[in-house]
Amino acid sequence: MSAHDDEPELAPQLIERLRPIRLLCLDVDGVLSDGHLYFAGGEGDARFSQRFSVRDGVGIRLLMQSGRQVAILSEGNILSGRVRAESLSIRHAYFGLRDKVAKFHALLSELSLSPQQAAFIGDEVSDVALLSRVGFAATVPDAVLEVRRSVHYVTKCSGGSGAVREICDLIRRFSDT
Repeated sequence: MSAHDDEPELAPQLIERLRPIRLLCLDVDGVLSDGHLYFAGGEGDARFSQRFSVRDGVGIRLLMQSGRQVAILSEGNILSGRVRAESLSIRHAYFGLRDKVAKFHALLSELSLSPQQAAFIGDEVSDVALLSRVGFAATVPDAVLEVRRSVHYVTKCSGGSGAVREICDLIRRFSDT
């Protein structure tokens, strides 16, 4: 039994897409979180929270320690997402975005990277435009059909339950160092 027996076998063309990856961009709702909003609070004080995976966080930290960049590109603007990004020391965390593609290109310019050096995990129709521009596009199993048809890879794990860790591990395993 090898150390990688529990990891998915990847087609050679997927491995080639992973080789140049230097930046992993993440959506939050449904990818970094489980896609549910939890409401708390009393009268006139509704607060939202999200559920995140510790394993995803470890995967993000390992990926950053290996010299790759991680960014959050989210249309949502929920405090728990910001707190999670801060707790993981994600320097490039953008919330309330109306145009993820524009922010993505600005980030590439800032980091002196090409689109082929970036991966993105998204799960909603609004993510398709960005998914079509990256070198490695991924989604979660319960993403909408249009998104699943637009990506190179569908994770085995669900959003908020290890999907991000799965992609982090694939990038660390197959990308050039």
